[in-house]
Amino acid sequence: MRAITQLAEGDDQGDKFINEIITVFLADLDERVSRIGDLAIQGDRAGVAAMAHAIKGSCGHFGALLLLQLTRDLEIVAKKDQTGPLQPAIDAMIEEAERVRAALEAYRSERSAPTSGAT
Repeated sequence: MRAITQLAEGDDQGDKFINEIITVFLADLDERVSRIGDLAIQGDRAGVAAMAHAIKGSCGHFGALLLLQLTRDLEIVAKKDQTGPLQPAIDAMIEEAERVRAALEAYRSERSAPTSGAT
């Protein structure tokens, strides 16, 4: 978040910009996580790997390093181990995605909360 916050500093629309980026990321994350579940049910390991790769690409921008690692792990398992179970890796990724969602929503809420200067 530090990099995104620095981009928005000194800009009158900075908080709005950050809120919009978080909204887009979370919507995209939800869609891709859901899609991974569908692809896993269909047995489309290449699709799971591709979707995990797509999630991985945007995680670093938000400091979601554990989610980045878990999606990297899922991508590797889906590509390299054609018979091993995917569900444990998917479950770990989903759990971390939910934690990232909560953290970003809390961050967004803090940034948009009015500051009280008068008592």
